Amino acid sequence: MSEIDLRWQLRQLPREIEPPRDLWPGIAARIQPRRAGHSRRWLAGLALAASLLLAVGLAWRLQRPASAPAEDGEAVIVAAQARAINDEYEAALRQFDGAPMAPEYNDSLRSLDHSLVEIHRAIAADPGSVFLLEQLQKTYSHRLALTQRAVTG
Repeated sequence: MSEIDLRWQLRQLPREIEPPRDLWPGIAARIQPRRAGHSRRWLAGLALAASLLLAVGLAWRLQRPASAPAEDGEAVIVAAQARAINDEYEAALRQFDGAPMAPEYNDSLRSLDHSLVEIHRAIAADPGSVFLLEQLQKTYSHRLALTQRAVTG
């Protein structure tokens, strides 16, 4: 069969064909939002709200300039702020308790956890260090953001 014959047969085919039944109900049922997707969006929104609350709280606590010299009373304040940051972070992280996490994030999460341990040790050695307090806050923010990504995808 030549190309001309194929083109002629193609031209003979009807331009439109009506399906034997209405296909729209089946299509509509398949594109309806699924409950799991809805809950993921809700969880992502909740995680974003918790992150913003944590960031605002930490920014409010760290209003003092980093270049100010540490004093004896300041060491007590920095230690108290470090504990408060830790408590806020743990409260924000509790929202993910029991949520399945993507395994490809495990190494990064462990690395951030190790960094947090090291920062806490450094704060214990230099309790008046505002720089270390800021590093603690940044690392907690990174850890929380990565946890959100691992849970919500």
